[in-house]
Order: sequence, then C-alpha cells, then structure tokens
Amino acid sequence: MGLYTYDSTPIPKSDRIPKLVENLYAKMPEIESARAVLITESYKQTENEPMIIRRAKAFQHILENIPITIRDLELVVGSSTLAPRGCQTFPEFSYEWLEAEFDTVETRSADPFYISEQTKKELKEANAYWKGRTTSDLATAYMEPETLLDIEHNIFTPGNYFYNGVGHVTVKYWEVLEIGYEGIMAKAQAELDKCNVGDGDYAERSRFLEAVIISCQAVIDYADRYAKLALEMAEKCTDPQRKAELLVIASNCSKVPAKGATNFWEACQSF
Repeated sequence: MGLYTYDSTPIPKSDRIPKLVENLYAKMPEIESARAVLITESYKQTENEPMIIRRAKAFQHILENIPITIRDLELVVGSSTLAPRGCQTFPEFSYEWLEAEFDTVETRSADPFYISEQTKKELKEANAYWKGRTTSDLATAYMEPETLLDIEHNIFTPGNYFYNGVGHVTVKYWEVLEIGYEGIMAKAQAELDKCNVGDGDYAERSRFLEAVIISCQAVIDYADRYAKLALEMAEKCTDPQRKAELLVIASNCSKVPAKGATNFWEACQSF
C-alpha cells in the first residue's frame, strides 16, 4: 500500500473520557455574565488610554478576576466558564441580538441555552455601556443605507464577521511551547528597550510592545491561579489517585505557559 502502513490494533482507553463526556452533556448549556461584566469594568476605567493598551488591560482584568474551576476527572484545566457547557458573551462585538432572545433562548429549537434572571440583569447592565461602541456599530457606520436594507431583508449577510470575533488567524503556538510567555516577554522587552522617542513609529510600536508584555503576564498569572487552586484541592482530597493528579496539575500550571513545555501533558496545558 505504498510508504505508509496503518496499525489497526485497538488502543486501550480509560473510562475517564466517557465520564467527562457524560458530565459535559448532563445539563443544558448555560450563558454566564462574568466576562461581559469584567471587560466593561476595565473599559470604563481606561477610556483615555491608547486602544491597544485598553485591550491588554481588559484581557488582564478578565484573567485576574474571572471565576475558575477544576472539575472532577480533569487533567488539563482552564475552562472559561463555571458550567461544563457554559458560554461567555462578548458585548464589545455585539449584544442586541442576544438581548432580544433573553426570554426565548432557553426554549428555542436550535441551540437552547439556560440563562438565569440574575445573569440577564448583569448582562443588561454591562451591555448598556457598549451602545454605539461595538464593532458591529463601527461596521454599520461604514455601510450605505441600501446595504443595511439588504442585510435586514436577508439578501446577503456578513454573518459572524459582523456579530462576533472570528478566529481565522494562525499564531506561533510552537513559540509558546518552546520558550513560554516569559521568553516572549523578554523578546518584547528587548525590542521596547531599543525604541527611541524620536522614531516616527515610537508611539505605536512602544504601546504594542507594552500590550504584549501586559497580555503575556496576564496569562502567566492566570495559570498561577490554577496552580494555587489545584494545590488547595489536593490538600483536601482523600482519594490518593486524584490527589496525585491535582499535584501534577499544580506543577504544570506553575511551569507553563510561563516557560516552555517539557512533556506532552505540559504542552497540552499550555493551550
């Protein structure tokens, strides 16, 4: 069959994965408000600062304060939500479409989500700040009235490009795995040290590098929060196997992504 062979021998599988899948689908997906509240808090506090610094500080504020959890059986941690199938919102992109569905999102036929009354209240309060400030508002400002009418009548739609951030980017994952965020911060600091206030691009370049350093440090601190939580849970854990797993999780999170990964488990945790 050519140069490649395929080994069809079944690979023994742990019962951990079926249990994790079962836990994942045990409840309806849930909308949470923590991220929306935190990014709004940060943007309110940084209104007179350069936009790229505002974004970095908002990212930092979120990672410093968003609730974290380590679920039973997990070996790689870092969920963005408390609920196993949770969903944060991104009001800086758009929010009106979700608010319009607050009372029906739980019962709709496609992709229903549970949302508590408290979450609705918190989201409405956070969303109010973003009126006229979203990327959707910016896109709309550039469109002719005829274009908006075409979108309204579904002649065409920009889809997620209009309502959400679209992650069609390829970043240097391997660099994080090789040198960690501390290495990237060192590279950014070296470039920042070479910046001269007389350079034509000084303001833009120096602010970008400062934002890189803030963002990298935010991720390191976020991992450290998980390392501390894993240690706290290990101290209270009475199951020897799970206690050992939690101690490895704590060790991994204290190393990566600050530093480069030295094994597969650390590499997975870096992501």
